[in-house]
Amino acid sequence: MNKLCPSTSLFRERVVPWRIGMAEKTRAQFETDTLPRYIETQRWYAAKGTAIERARIAEQVLWQEGKVSWLVALVELDGVDEHTSYFLPLAMAWEERDDERVKNLSTAAVVKIRQQANVGVMGDAFADELFCRAVVAAMAAGREIPMSQGKLQFRPTAAFAEIAGPDFALLPVERPRGSSSNTVVDMRERLMLKGYRRLRAGTNPELEMGRYLTEVAHYANCAPLAGSLEYIANDGQTRLLAMLQAYVANQGDGWNYSLEYMRRHLEQYRTTPAGDALPVNAHEAYLILIRVLAVRTAELHRALARPTTDAAFSPQALTRTDIDTYRQRALEDARAALDLLAANLEAVPAADVPRANAVLAQRDQIMARIEACAKAVPKGVKIRIHGDYHLGQVLVTRNDFVIIDFEGEPGHSLEQRRAKHSPLRDIAGMMRSFGYVQQSALRSVVHNEAEAARLAPLARAWELEVRTAFLSAYDAAARDAALYESLQPGNGILGLFELEKALYELRYEIGNRPAWVGIPLQGILDWGGG
Repeated sequence: MNKLCPSTSLFRERVVPWRIGMAEKTRAQFETDTLPRYIETQRWYAAKGTAIERARIAEQVLWQEGKVSWLVALVELDGVDEHTSYFLPLAMAWEERDDERVKNLSTAAVVKIRQQANVGVMGDAFADELFCRAVVAAMAAGREIPMSQGKLQFRPTAAFAEIAGPDFALLPVERPRGSSSNTVVDMRERLMLKGYRRLRAGTNPELEMGRYLTEVAHYANCAPLAGSLEYIANDGQTRLLAMLQAYVANQGDGWNYSLEYMRRHLEQYRTTPAGDALPVNAHEAYLILIRVLAVRTAELHRALARPTTDAAFSPQALTRTDIDTYRQRALEDARAALDLLAANLEAVPAADVPRANAVLAQRDQIMARIEACAKAVPKGVKIRIHGDYHLGQVLVTRNDFVIIDFEGEPGHSLEQRRAKHSPLRDIAGMMRSFGYVQQSALRSVVHNEAEAARLAPLARAWELEVRTAFLSAYDAAARDAALYESLQPGNGILGLFELEKALYELRYEIGNRPAWVGIPLQGILDWGGG
């Protein structure tokens, strides 16, 4: 790892005149070599495999608290296909006086640093306990820190004191956990600090939804929002940098819980002779939990359907124009997905080729079913919804659920994610998630065609039971709120959304995981009665 002078040497305005040339050279090396190589290896770097020509520090401030300081930087990347910017706060620690901080930052080191005889490390500040504490404290105080082209704005919610407690400054800070787009730091199972890496200008739906559900709707089964950190540019544009939420103790997400349940169930009957009957109510314990999930989902939608003067959340009547828009989008998705499938048949695993051919042969029927579903009566409302709802977005906690990650569909713009829709779009996402569980479990358990023939009906029967239990419990909890007209699977708006989701999955799997393409193919066949 290269060595670098400390952060003050990166900026020509912070050095004496005779060192300006050295500062410019150091800055150029940092932006064209050190930072690009570091960012390229991070899980949150979106353009995986794409080389970065330069990582420009477009906005920065040296944030100082006592004897400790951090370089809070917004970085713009050159060399990638689209203009992207990232949040990269950096911390420095010196070996002679910051042994523990050096040790923590070494796990997220960007570069070694030196200052005369002193050596140390510069690393991702989310690995620095003092930085995380400072962010939370600044949220509590509602601080603002000027930057060169804008400001950092720290804000608490009305629930901050209740969530954080009086001793939040003393909470131990865990090592950061990375994900595809964020960095998460837990603080003694009470607080969760979530740092956003890839930045987008505009109102972030997760912050907006978190604030509304915490302060206005008081929805109990989400992670309450305690505070936020945003960058406010001089032109008024905002970018969310971090959020502070209550930590949710849990037994894992609904996806892993359900997948393990299904695997155990299928393993139990893998060697059972064909034709042996399942015990009555074999899945009742699991179905009880799914009914709870359905009720929590209905409660979320009811909370988001409350009358309000906030235009971003006020419900709107579903219209014929809305349904026509849904219809047109589904038809376009169907054409695109089926054309993509036809052009990529050679990439489809041999075992899934019959499914692929069956789906392609049903092209006209699929289009006709879309038209039939779109004849639904335009009754119900459009509200803010989760937008990317599936079993991976719910945490299992003491025989209950907490709904998380209100960012919306990652591939959509912030405006699209904030749009209002029928709540049945969330329901369709959960229905498809059940389908993914049964197909994924089946594929991981069966070893030959005989086992597949024996277990596939059991897996499909489980899915149908789960779908029925969820829909009936959701309907019982939501029906009097007049959110929708019909919950009949495969028909009406719900059917339209289910197919649209399966078509999206088909395109995704063809492009990213061809080995999984059989799962959405089977979903399309099941939807169409195949």
